[in-house]
Amino acid sequence: MTNGAFLSCEVARKASATAETVFETYRVPYREGMTVLDLMRFIADELDGTFAFYDHACKRGFCGSCLVKVNGKNSLSCRQLVPEGRLRLEPAMKTAKDFWPAD
Repeated sequence: MTNGAFLSCEVARKASATAETVFETYRVPYREGMTVLDLMRFIADELDGTFAFYDHACKRGFCGSCLVKVNGKNSLSCRQLVPEGRLRLEPAMKTAKDFWPAD
């Protein structure tokens, strides 16, 4: 994938801890070295202000607070580069909303 390209990603959305999970598709501009955390931040900041995720990770792969499922496999979003091809993001832990951790 090259800079200037766009990628399409399916992202799990959940309005509350007890709500049903639905998937929403976002079109995000790709840049070299982009992590899944960068992608989630772009969605929240530029595409959908209602998207909730935990953006207070150590960004070094130590704390584990950014754990998500990328195409069905657990990954640290701060370290996982955006894969080429299909991209589906789901929470790896219980959430209160979208990717925001439950208490």
